Amino acid sequence: MVSRCFDDLALGEEGLHGPYVTALDEMVELARRWDPLPIHVDVGGAGERVHGTLIASSIYTLAIKQRLVTETPWRDAVIGAMGHDEMRFPKPVRPGDALQLRWRVVSLRASQSKPDRGIAVFAMDMLNQEDVVVLHYLDTVMLARKAARA
Repeated sequence: MVSRCFDDLALGEEGLHGPYVTALDEMVELARRWDPLPIHVDVGGAGERVHGTLIASSIYTLAIKQRLVTETPWRDAVIGAMGHDEMRFPKPVRPGDALQLRWRVVSLRASQSKPDRGIAVFAMDMLNQEDVVVLHYLDTVMLARKAARA
């Protein structure tokens, strides 16, 4: 993978990463510790009654998203996350789903106070194997500029 920085990005540029296949035991293990709602941990119970199957915690979905972000060509330029906006989970994630992360650059702004960095906003969509959006949000990220990496 070629490492890219803020200056290498273009408005409208897109990427797709994954898939990551979800596993029931991994979903339940995370949920038992961090989000032990019955719809996430009660195999054969609440999740199946409400959704037809146990469903993933949003925390698990976000963890997979973050794992897939590490496949992006700008990953080495990341200085830090600045915010997540308009976050939505329109459909549940289920065991066995094959998730892909689709990103698109929607805004680029060089920092006025620190010329070694810029701020990019990415529209992030996580899609399941049927191309159904299971996560959408805007991700504002501070990235290094070329001058800072020279």
